Amino acid sequence: MSEPDLLKHDVKDAVQPCSQADHQALRHVLACVDASSFADAVLAYASAVAMATGARLTVLRVLEPPSGQSPMDPVEWTLRHRHVEAELRERASHIGGLQTETVVDDGPAAERICAWARDNAVDLTVLSRCGESSVSFPGLGATTRRVAEIVSGSVLIVPSSHVGEAPIRFRKVLIPLDGSSRSECALPLGLGIAAAHDAEIVLVHAAPDIDLTGEGPPGAEAISLRDRLRRRNEQAGARYLKRVRSRLPSTPATRVRVLPSGDPRHALARAVVEEHVDLLLLSCTGQSGHPDMSVGSVADYLINHMNIPVLLVRGNEGGTPMAITTSGEGMPVRLPSRALA
Repeated sequence: MSEPDLLKHDVKDAVQPCSQADHQALRHVLACVDASSFADAVLAYASAVAMATGARLTVLRVLEPPSGQSPMDPVEWTLRHRHVEAELRERASHIGGLQTETVVDDGPAAERICAWARDNAVDLTVLSRCGESSVSFPGLGATTRRVAEIVSGSVLIVPSSHVGEAPIRFRKVLIPLDGSSRSECALPLGLGIAAAHDAEIVLVHAAPDIDLTGEGPPGAEAISLRDRLRRRNEQAGARYLKRVRSRLPSTPATRVRVLPSGDPRHALARAVVEEHVDLLLLSCTGQSGHPDMSVGSVADYLINHMNIPVLLVRGNEGGTPMAITTSGEGMPVRLPSRALA
């Protein structure tokens, strides 16, 4: 089932047991590993999400040709392939309870990952923030950034860190909502993962900042106007979250929080730390998203600055949202298809 088709179903369907294939949020998860020591983290998080959604798992390793050197001897290249294939099969054999396959591909890593994901109907691609060659640099590695920008389907970016032998468990999932149908496309998947892990969901709305223009310092009247607008936006955000929460199932446990008016990027980053979040799940683009941007400015900031798993959901971008307006000054609650019906 594609993401647009999923959104036509009741959200309760999205959190039914994973054996009900018609109601799965994900069907195919791709774990992209390399020779770095962080490959185990990619496998652990990919397995956790695949198990939560009943998806099958593919482990992909792309062998890039040597750069600036003479071509590798064909016999040596074949032997390397066989060694990597055996290594992947050994790693996959330790993943229990999942339909798992392994694939070794050749070529530029980002391009081959995206092509394989497209050709094999991958719903979620999982990568480490950076590989072994770029671990000393802040932010995303070049391959991960390129894949996040162009791959079809959703993307889970996991910390470049080591994990223990215990299975990954998500205890708290944070989902930012800005009132747009784009942001709400993250809800069905977030609900499914949280239900499977018995995690708490925190729905947050970052009230937009209000800027004052003009020459010189603002006067008392302008400051009063700005403060009233900030309070209005925060109150509208609280009503919006309350309305969304009222339309969600009683499980998993859901809490709402309005972040004070300000830069939403910094506000969300602080909320992640304050809430001790295990998984940040948000739409690739939000209310102000542009058709030529595959990853919005808020999502881009968070994947570069948060050292926790961040799942970027590509939802029904072209769908017509269903507007539900609250009374008074409330902001419109735009719901994707019947996702919250």
